[in-house]
Amino acid sequence: MKQLTALLWAEIQKEHRHSFHSKMVYFSLLIWPAIMFVTAYYSFAPFRTGADSPLARFLSAEQLPLFLLTGYLGYIFFWCLVQSAWQMSFERQAGTMEMIFISPVNRLAFLYGRSLSSLVEGVWLFFCFTLLALLFVGGMHPSGWWAIPLAFFVLLVSAIVWGGFLSVLFLFSRDASFLYTVLDEPMLIFSGVRLPPLAFPLWAKAISFCFPLTYALQLVRGLLMEGAPLSALAPELALLASVLLLLVLVTVVLLKKAEKHMKETGNMVMY
Repeated sequence: MKQLTALLWAEIQKEHRHSFHSKMVYFSLLIWPAIMFVTAYYSFAPFRTGADSPLARFLSAEQLPLFLLTGYLGYIFFWCLVQSAWQMSFERQAGTMEMIFISPVNRLAFLYGRSLSSLVEGVWLFFCFTLLALLFVGGMHPSGWWAIPLAFFVLLVSAIVWGGFLSVLFLFSRDASFLYTVLDEPMLIFSGVRLPPLAFPLWAKAISFCFPLTYALQLVRGLLMEGAPLSALAPELALLASVLLLLVLVTVVLLKKAEKHMKETGNMVMY
């Protein structure tokens, strides 16, 4: 446990020095997501959002701002981990990854520690913005006082597990930038960030359920927008837990394969 704590703290310090070394970085972490939210909200302005609109079958006009806020908050959680996994290629070229993998450190703890360190510093500003915005938007019907902490915990755990899985995928290739393109924009489009997945055609629904963010947002919105009790959300919670458990198992298997692949094809820098 002491070794794990030391590893997490070392990874947090390394990530802070590498990615969060300027006040402008923190400024952009608030402004960029806020601009995305405002852009998405006003993109609905030219369309009918009243009771007779096609969107009203899935979402009321009163709940639209809250729907987008929760969607973009969840997206920022997951986007930070996609970005962090993509940056592993630079650490590999610099030799940092090679030094880590020849050390006796727990590989899985390293991956999840990396995810946690990137996530905490990457989302706290927009999370604070979301909490303030919740005071001014309508449509919020929380399940109880515990709804917001539980929603945050759901997003946190889901994003960390997703980040560990992505980090393993990026270990298989020195240049995995195509994965960044494949995993980022489709997640924004199909995970229910801006539109309810129920409004998608069948083929788009199939894509949406490939992303854990879809399940996490369903649970978060059930807690904050629908006021559903935990008993009613138990199926969604069990489904999300199953998906995350599957991701952890796949991560463990792929991590072993990735390390074996490294030993067979060369070192961490040159293969």
